[in-house]
Amino acid sequence: MSEPTRRETQLGLADFKKRLNAASLNIVEQHANFRSTSIYFAIGNARCQTNIVVSEQFLDDLPNTEEYRAMVDSYACAVAGRLQCGSPDIFYCQSGVAFEISFRWPIESGVYNNQLRVFLLTDVTIKPDGRIAKCSMSVGEGRVFTTVVEAVNSVRSAIDFGQIKFYEPGEHQQFYQDVERKRQPQERRSQQEVEHFLTGKAYTLGFTAVDKESDVWAADPWDALYLGVAERDLALAMRVLKANGLVQAGTGSDCVRPTDKLLAERSSRGKEDETFSTSQQKLSRTSLPNKDDLLKDMPKILKNHPTFALIVVDLDNFKNVNDTKGHSEGDACLDKVVATIGAVVGRKGKIYRWGGDEFAICLPDFSTTEAHATAQRIRLAVQQAKPGCEIAVTTSIGVCGNDCTEFESPEELLDFADKAMYESKRNGKNRVTSWPLPASDGS
Repeated sequence: MSEPTRRETQLGLADFKKRLNAASLNIVEQHANFRSTSIYFAIGNARCQTNIVVSEQFLDDLPNTEEYRAMVDSYACAVAGRLQCGSPDIFYCQSGVAFEISFRWPIESGVYNNQLRVFLLTDVTIKPDGRIAKCSMSVGEGRVFTTVVEAVNSVRSAIDFGQIKFYEPGEHQQFYQDVERKRQPQERRSQQEVEHFLTGKAYTLGFTAVDKESDVWAADPWDALYLGVAERDLALAMRVLKANGLVQAGTGSDCVRPTDKLLAERSSRGKEDETFSTSQQKLSRTSLPNKDDLLKDMPKILKNHPTFALIVVDLDNFKNVNDTKGHSEGDACLDKVVATIGAVVGRKGKIYRWGGDEFAICLPDFSTTEAHATAQRIRLAVQQAKPGCEIAVTTSIGVCGNDCTEFESPEELLDFADKAMYESKRNGKNRVTSWPLPASDGS
């Protein structure tokens, strides 16, 4: 390294440390000249830290580049917020899973299929059972601070969609599993869904996934990116949960912890409403309850939940998969669709297999409008998952909620949702239609 470059890097290091210190973070460990042009940092405190590798060029430019300074400040804020509640490397998914991620620095590169690929290796560990998966994610041209956020949220999405296989501790894993690089969700979550996410996070990271009851940072900006919402939506959800007595203020700013009321509600919900106890991580076409189960469950659901919505999903072009690729590929397509729907629904409802390629989803406490938004997310998620590979398997979806229609029996409510689904088919497929149908359609 030349003398002028060394001085620039030292100035950048000083600015980097200053920005970390402003967020109450320290550099616990540092290795200069890591891979000749990068520096490894362990950041946090003596009790707990996370790690990252920063290029010398980035450090050289840091003092004079506003964009870089903003990146470091944002990263430091996020790490510090999680650190005050435990580990900065533990995250919560919409599917109810908590995991810890460990990055294997540096970022690697190699030629695959005659193309240069740049990728980041990670170890992902489920909390608290310790199952682990080795994962690899291709990275783009962004700076390392952006890459870390994308990697974390890509792993979250992959877990939600059932795309990562986890192994028992000590079990040999020969290959790294590819994780698709995910951007910010295309659709915003509703405020109710944000509140549901924070409730699950408070319960899981504050109680079940840790050795002792802990605080949870409710305002994590990485959560906002993962959910596709603004940070103010997280703050509002936190206020609502506090007002409802489900969480209470923690020891740090914007930190909360689960209350006895939340613990009791979670416990009683599992006992009183076993209808929704199915683990979405184990869903497959063969594990789903059927139409008869749905008709038996619906009276109980309607009795216990004043507001209720039903979604009916039918696959478009699925027959082409069976006809051209065979039934084994058709089964794989169905399993991917089920996992995709399960990732969107999470623990908010229950999925039933209505027919060969048709599914029904019960959503208690959902209005027609909220269920329609969820159905749109299902439609987009299946479209993006490409379960039929080169065959465009999409969904035609019907929605019916008891807030927008009168019905005499559960069968009639289901019939309305089914008719709405066929309206989606009739109008071009790959769409969502809610009951009642527009008057212009003659309904």
